[in-house]
Amino acid sequence: MKVVIPQNIYAAIFAMNLPDEIKGDIKVTASSLIANEVEKENSDIGLMPSFDLLNHKELYISKKAALSFDGLLSNTYFYFVPGKEKIYELFLRGDVSSNEIILSKILFSERFDSNIKLTLDTSEIIDENKNYIITGNDNFGSFDFNKGISFADQIAELIDFPYVNYVWASKDEEKLKEFNNFFNELDKSVEDRIEIILQSMNFRKEVNEFIEENLNSVYFEITENEIAGLYELLKLPYFHGITKEMFELKLV
Repeated sequence: MKVVIPQNIYAAIFAMNLPDEIKGDIKVTASSLIANEVEKENSDIGLMPSFDLLNHKELYISKKAALSFDGLLSNTYFYFVPGKEKIYELFLRGDVSSNEIILSKILFSERFDSNIKLTLDTSEIIDENKNYIITGNDNFGSFDFNKGISFADQIAELIDFPYVNYVWASKDEEKLKEFNNFFNELDKSVEDRIEIILQSMNFRKEVNEFIEENLNSVYFEITENEIAGLYELLKLPYFHGITKEMFELKLV
């Protein structure tokens, strides 16, 4: 079974809970490419950004596992220039996906009545005079996550449900059912092993401590609460005129 995941700390935690025979077939790639990997059947299962479902409605979605947040832990953080009252432009860096692009626009429209400009930033230099939105492990390396604002927390507040950032998806219903069997009591397994898992990733001590202290704000299992949150999340582009119709998820 071929599995594709994004390159972030939370996806790696998923990978470490898979059987050894699956670990040898894990591919790591940019979040924005995962849906097409699954669609073209280059991979059997993919952990893809939830908003990629808008263009891949035919994919089956796991109702056993996903990556969701509702607090300080997040795969994406805002970094604002101190002292500025109004924000007009955000520079995106890291493993950017449809989630960050669409949801940033919606968030600033709903909460700040602002039509924010988004710019992909490929510069090697970080400019302290720019407002950033950073996705992926750069938050725990190039940037100081202690100065960041949790993107996930903001979205969870907006929808009053956990923010389902990534979903497990497949074109093959039977393979997804088989894959689901690997995730029994996943949240408990992660909680019991988190110290060992993080030590194997070679992040700074303060990163490990931050994740351990806030582990209760990330969910690797998906429950009815997260499913309700996913539907609320996918309504947002419809209500903002970005998509023309709602659709049912093919949950397996």
